Formats: sequence, C-alpha cells, structure tokens
Amino acid sequence: MKSAASLLSIALLLATSVQGAQHMHKKHARRGPSATFSQPSPTTTAAVPPPTSTSPPSGSSTVKRGLSFNDAGLTKNFNSKQVSFAYNWDSSYSGSLPDGVVYFPMLWSAAPEHSNQWVANANAAIAKGSTHLLFINEPDLSSQSNTSPQDAAQQWMQFMQPFAGKATLVSPAITNGAPPMGTGWMDTFLAECDKLGCQVDAIAAHIYDSATNVGYYQNYITDLGTRYNRSVLVTEFGASGTVEQQQQFLQTMIPFLDNLDSVSHYAYFMTAAGILVNSDGSLSALGQTYVSA
Repeated sequence: MKSAASLLSIALLLATSVQGAQHMHKKHARRGPSATFSQPSPTTTAAVPPPTSTSPPSGSSTVKRGLSFNDAGLTKNFNSKQVSFAYNWDSSYSGSLPDGVVYFPMLWSAAPEHSNQWVANANAAIAKGSTHLLFINEPDLSSQSNTSPQDAAQQWMQFMQPFAGKATLVSPAITNGAPPMGTGWMDTFLAECDKLGCQVDAIAAHIYDSATNVGYYQNYITDLGTRYNRSVLVTEFGASGTVEQQQQFLQTMIPFLDNLDSVSHYAYFMTAAGILVNSDGSLSALGQTYVSA
C-alpha cells in the first residue's frame, strides 16, 4: 500500500468541468481506483468533532454507505450498522469483511487478467450474497480501463448481460471529467447499449473536487439520477482540503446522499491508512466522521 502522501499526490490533469474546477486523477493502486484533483489549498479551520449517530436517515432502514479497499484487513473496525457493502476494484478478495457487509465484485476491464476469472468469481459472489455486479473502472480515462463506449457495450453483452436477473447490473464507473469524458461517455455507451439490448440496471460514477465546493457535488450527483432515470452508485468520491474541511464536507454530504432517493450506494475514497483508517485499522478522525455524519 502506498503512503497517504503518495495516495493524495497529483498525477494527471483530467479535465475542466463546466463549473471551471480542475480535476486530477491517478492510478493509486494495483487495481486502479481513481483519485485526486488540483485545487488551491484552503485555509485551515478548527477540527470538527464527528457526530455520534450511526443510524440511517429518519424513516429508512437502508445503509447506503460503503467501503472501497485494497486490504480487507483494514475494514475490520467497521460494522454493518455503519456500512452495507464493500468492493476492491476486483472480482475476488483475500481475508474477510465485517459480518453483514456485502461484497460487490467488479470486472475492472475486459483484459484477460480480469475477464478470465470473471464468470466464476461473479457466480461465487452472488452465491454468497452479492446483490450488485460492477463493470469497468473509469473507461473514459486513459490510465484506467481506457475503453470506448462502443467496445464497452459489446463487452457488456459478453460479460454482464448473462447475469441479468441474478443481480443488479451496474454501468461502467465514469469520472466527472468534462465531455467527451464523464456523462458524454456514458450517453454514448447507453445509446450503443440500446442498439444491442443491454440491461443496465444502475449507474456508477466517481466525483472529485474541493471540499469547499459542496454545491458542485450535490448538483452533479442529483443530475445523474435525473439524466439516466436509474439508481446511482457513487462508488468513489473524495474531496481535497484539510482533514477538518473534509470532515465538514462529509457532515454535509452524507445526510444529502442518504436522503437523495436516486442514490442507492456510495463509498468515500478510500479505506486506506491515512484516509479513513489508521495503519492499525482503527478509524481515523475522518473515518469516524464518515460513519457517523
């Protein structure tokens, strides 16, 4: 596992959004979660104590919050009252997840090193209780799965369509880069899928920006549900800024996501030392805010 400083370094200018924010992404780990972006360093503010509640929003028994991980051992101090699912940009994992936390397997790309074991691993995961299958990671980014919408639609028919009715089939996970990336890529993919007869049950998306730009996150995520008329899984989101600013960000965003009907699941990036957990697996200050906001 790379250090937190390495994880949060800037590697590649991705795109400029319509709001004018610059987005940066890099491949952080072996299976390629996406990552950060460039923003001026905000002014440091006093730490915000995490709230104590870990309950779902009023009137709901559903926990939407989840974990993205490379090392399952770092999930040990979370529980199923705090998080409902976990994934690792792969179709299997070593170790164990907390009791009651459901694993969502992903076909990271159609390359043989991922696809050869996909069918067996997806079937095994479903047999163990997996409810969602995730498809290719950031196909609109050259450093990630780097797949055209046309090829992705063909790959969907080969690798995902056979599981229709067995699990919720989730679209490729797009970045929040400006078109032709992001929603531009997704629009073309779904148009190709309409021609082929793909069953795409839900939309996956990633979003990164400044912790002070909460309105951008809220507008972007809300628009995804409206635009695609499907449930949305925000399988990666992250915010630049001090720990205190990220805590403030999560204290606003978590209730927003929990109460936004179009969002079914979300996962803050990521369950790694220096972010949501410490090196011993205990929850960091940010991790405590994540599960209690």
